[in-house]
Amino acid sequence: MAMSNFVYSFFLFSIVHSFSMPPTILKEPDSDIIFDPRINLELICLAKGDPTLVYTWTKNGLLYTVDTQNNNVIMANDSGTLIFTQPQSIDQGWYQCNATNIWGTAVSRRVHVRLAELGAFPIYDRAQIIQVRRGDSLKIPCKPPIGVPDPEIYWTDNANVGDQFGFRVANPRIQQDYDGNLYFLNVKDEDEQKQFICNAFSRKLNVIRRGTLTKLQVIQSDPIDRKPTKLWSSDAYKVFLKGKNLSLKCIFDGLPTPDVIWRKINGRIPERRSSIILEKQELIINDLQYEDEGVYECRGHNELGYDTFSINVQIEADPYWIEKPKDIHVTEGETVDVTCHTEAKPTLKVTQWLINGIPLQDISVPYNPRRVIMKNRLVIQNITKSDTAVYQCNVSNIHGYIFGNFFINVISEKPKIQRGPDTLYRVVEGQSVILPCETNGVPTPKVYWHKRNRIITGVRYSISKDGSLTIQDVSSLDNGIYICNATNKFGSDIRNTTLNIKQKTRIQTRPNNQQIRRGSQAIFRCTAIADNSLTYDINWYKDGKLLTYTGRFIKDITDQNTLKIVDVQFDDAGSYVCRASTELDFDDASATLIVQDRPNRPKITKIICNGSNDQPFAIVQWQGTGDNNARIIYYELQYNTSFQTKDWISVPIEQRKESFNEVTSPEGSINLESKTAIFNTTNIPSNQNDLRVSLSCWANYTFRIIAYNRVGASDASPISESMCTTKTCRPKTNPIGVKASTTQSVPLLIEWDNMPAIKRGSPTFWYEVGWRQFPLGTDPGPFSMQIIYPPQHQFPIPNSIMNMRYQYYVKAVNQQLGEINSTGAIEPPVYNIAFAGDSAPTYVPRNFRVLQMLDSTTVQFAWDPPLSSDEINIRGVLKAYQIEIFRLDDPVKSRLVISDILPNQTWTTVFNAPPNADVGAHIRIETERYFGPTSPVIQFPTREGRPGPVTNLRGVPYTSNGIFLLWDPPDETNGVIIGYQIDYKPIESIASQPGIDQPSILLRDDTRRNYLLSSLNPDTKYRVQVRARTSVGPSISPAIIELTTNLSLAPSKPTFTVTHRGQTFFNISFDPTIMTVPGSLYFVQYKENDKDDQANFKTSYTVSNDRTIFVNGLEAGKIYTTILVASDGIQAETKSDPQMVSTLNKGTFLYLYFFFLLKKNFS
Repeated sequence: MAMSNFVYSFFLFSIVHSFSMPPTILKEPDSDIIFDPRINLELICLAKGDPTLVYTWTKNGLLYTVDTQNNNVIMANDSGTLIFTQPQSIDQGWYQCNATNIWGTAVSRRVHVRLAELGAFPIYDRAQIIQVRRGDSLKIPCKPPIGVPDPEIYWTDNANVGDQFGFRVANPRIQQDYDGNLYFLNVKDEDEQKQFICNAFSRKLNVIRRGTLTKLQVIQSDPIDRKPTKLWSSDAYKVFLKGKNLSLKCIFDGLPTPDVIWRKINGRIPERRSSIILEKQELIINDLQYEDEGVYECRGHNELGYDTFSINVQIEADPYWIEKPKDIHVTEGETVDVTCHTEAKPTLKVTQWLINGIPLQDISVPYNPRRVIMKNRLVIQNITKSDTAVYQCNVSNIHGYIFGNFFINVISEKPKIQRGPDTLYRVVEGQSVILPCETNGVPTPKVYWHKRNRIITGVRYSISKDGSLTIQDVSSLDNGIYICNATNKFGSDIRNTTLNIKQKTRIQTRPNNQQIRRGSQAIFRCTAIADNSLTYDINWYKDGKLLTYTGRFIKDITDQNTLKIVDVQFDDAGSYVCRASTELDFDDASATLIVQDRPNRPKITKIICNGSNDQPFAIVQWQGTGDNNARIIYYELQYNTSFQTKDWISVPIEQRKESFNEVTSPEGSINLESKTAIFNTTNIPSNQNDLRVSLSCWANYTFRIIAYNRVGASDASPISESMCTTKTCRPKTNPIGVKASTTQSVPLLIEWDNMPAIKRGSPTFWYEVGWRQFPLGTDPGPFSMQIIYPPQHQFPIPNSIMNMRYQYYVKAVNQQLGEINSTGAIEPPVYNIAFAGDSAPTYVPRNFRVLQMLDSTTVQFAWDPPLSSDEINIRGVLKAYQIEIFRLDDPVKSRLVISDILPNQTWTTVFNAPPNADVGAHIRIETERYFGPTSPVIQFPTREGRPGPVTNLRGVPYTSNGIFLLWDPPDETNGVIIGYQIDYKPIESIASQPGIDQPSILLRDDTRRNYLLSSLNPDTKYRVQVRARTSVGPSISPAIIELTTNLSLAPSKPTFTVTHRGQTFFNISFDPTIMTVPGSLYFVQYKENDKDDQANFKTSYTVSNDRTIFVNGLEAGKIYTTILVASDGIQAETKSDPQMVSTLNKGTFLYLYFFFLLKKNFS
């Protein structure tokens, strides 16, 4: 197969190069070959050249004749390859191949051929036995046999005497140095049960030699721990060659077994090219570079201390090519300058030049005065045909040598284009194209590319060494015919091709990122545009793989641009790419699908119970088990008790919420007033994984936990295996909901909410009701008491006197297990006041007034407290005050009721008064069952306020970088609208919560209801906010919409008309709505028509609201070439057809004026 490839390559070469050529080595042997005598040996030598080559070999510097050897050596027919059948020791030596024709001789590198062999270990009659104390270190030497190549040395341990091979010793406690010796860092009893054998393995021969068995007798003793000390290491100074691998090792004695750490002093060990083998405690660095030079330190350490050793590593290099000399074709009379460009370290190197394998200094080489050697440069001036030869460059230093052939072929040949461009190239705009024009000729032809009879130049064009033309970022301007012209002094050759530029395929509608609940349906939509002469297909990829539209993945038959995924599963999550492709190009747009579901069931991990005191509690700990791609928002901890085994009760926690209000001081300054609200919730923050739960006495508790995310609630965790049991104790609280009422048959009925069993604290429980008459101005008598057992939770006061003032309470009482006396609740009872047979009050609060106006919606009211004598008119217990506030022009719809004002208050602040209105307000009291009459209405005006949100906000994408906004005024103006404020910001992802980056746009025209946002990015989603403004400020709540701008498209060609002309100006008008793709920016370019030397157009940007551009600063009676330019505001511009527009001559205006006056007078 190799020979066939060679023949084919040579055939092609002969066609391309129709001239004679000196030899060139194509394949040669490696510099070092070790052979197995059982396998045939081949020394490859393959070259090319014209005329036919003759191959010869030298061995140990002398001509090696195959015919004189025994029959075990032959040379291949189609190359110079030597084939040795059953090679022998006599075939060892230094070989070199020569390929010769009439133009010279190419030589291969020198090859060292050696016989593979492996000696034997010394033979001993019996196993070696070594006595060692337990915990001591030990070295077992190994004297391996000599081999070619060097054998691999390793130790095996074998607990089974009958096992032939055993197991390799690979243990941090047992180490091997680079000479093959074995070290025990600390001996253990288990080492006595094994046999240790040193082995030598030849990979070339696939042969293993085994040394003498070694056994250990471990002397029983108490080992003494000791800090590490070095047993063996690599040499303190090591030289390695660049590109090779480094291996360094340190072995430390110690008990416990030391660990070894490597570091580079004043440097870093390269992470990607290095590894540390823990078992061998060895540092390896691959592909060494000069920067790896330095001092490396190994540190052996255990808990008792450490020991260190430093190794100085030097990186040197045998010679290697920076640029290898290349074959040269020249014509007579030229100068050849060849550099043998190599590097080596140490830099002391010797460069030797040879011709046809013979050193140029050799006396057999004729003297040539035109040939000059300057170290690593060879220069031949005024070259002639006699200089045709194969030259060699040989560079060496102390580490080796590098050898290269190149020929100088003196010929004359006219240019010929060997590989020219195809007839037609179709390329998509924005891409690069390479037009090949590979030439041959001597001297080397110069290649020029032409288009429209002009040589192609410019930053987007480049011509490579082989003559190929590369055009970067092609556009429609690059359409046309291109000609390649190759020329030297003997002639020329040309080829041409046509370049056809197509519009780029673009995604128009990009698929949106989606977050979908598992089991639902996901829909991705994607549309594209392509060149009119091309057709495109849309395909979908998931995580880089093309989707097949089977099963749950459906490509809509009626809409090929839509991908549907039904019954979405977690495996469907990932990146989806829509690819619109033609035969020439493609465009991608990606979207991410996140599949979400309710969280997995969390689990309770631990419960700590403390139920032995009067304040029992439990600490519950839990952990989540997965949020299913929707972050857990909160947890809910629930419990049930022995009293409510089927009911699960959520554990409340206390949280704080801080808010700020703007408060205007009497001096007019605005301050922030902080308010902290404390509230209970069952939502435990997601970053909290434990909770202390207060328990009730005399109950059994079990717990479970539920996790919540944006999808919903998880299934409840398994019920906790641990149960918290609490002892009996005093009730903590008294009954709630205590109140007194009057019925037709009962003047005074005391009622309360029945306390659930879990709050009673003991199985023996009752209520104690106390009451007494409590008239004003007299000393009350003692309480009367009554015991009430649950479930009863009301008691009629016996013999109550109508309209008598009473004081009463209800208290929880229980009896502890094993005790005689009863105990009341820890919480003291609440003493309440009631009237027997109460009725509707007649009391009206006095002096109700406005205290101050804090802002447009905030009012402070005040009133006088009731007197003691007013109690008879209150007719019961004053429960609260109630204020009503309303607009005088619409009292029903605007009514605002403020309830639950505490009975001890004499002032309050109302925050939601109607702004910018005449307002009325009144106050009344509230008792347990009745409202009192309202006070007289007080009237006052409120200040102008901030308006409500604008209504009916909508927007339309306008070209590729604009959004046209429309809106209606707010329903609640709250004052005089003086204008509008617009804020906007791009939204970079579906999860972003943008602030307002751009400066606010202030419209000071209160009649303005639209605005064009311009200079936006194409195909970008924006969030837009519009607020109305009064003199107080903008709307508190903005109206918000989100819109995506269009893709960037070049505008259609615009048209315009001239509407007004003067001596120094003219106006043009245009209508973007009639354009298929309107521009977002319009301007006029103009210049005097008779000034051909005026290369640059002037530009006018003055555009009025009625789409008119005013061009001024002109001269009278001149004709101007005028062009209207439509731009997308980014880079695309489209020009109208030019029109000639003339200004009026001087005096034309006066003539028109007088004509107008005459016409008016005669009419």
